Amino acid sequence: CDSAYQVTYIVRGSGRVQVVGPDGKRVLETRIEGGSLFIVPRFHVVSKIADASGMEWFSIITTPNPI
Repeated sequence: CDSAYQVTYIVRGSGRVQVVGPDGKRVLETRIEGGSLFIVPRFHVVSKIADASGMEWFSIITTPNPI
């Protein structure tokens, strides 16, 4: 079992998030705003689409084998 995840915190602004699973099917599409935190499992693809006012975020990827 691999426990790697991508953790994203939306610092400010707003927009949409789309997450696609390894089979190519969309598993999530939702609006986000500043202060939101979301986690995406390994082998999923995430797309962050900012509104006209823009969006700032901070993202890290965890690993079960730190170096």
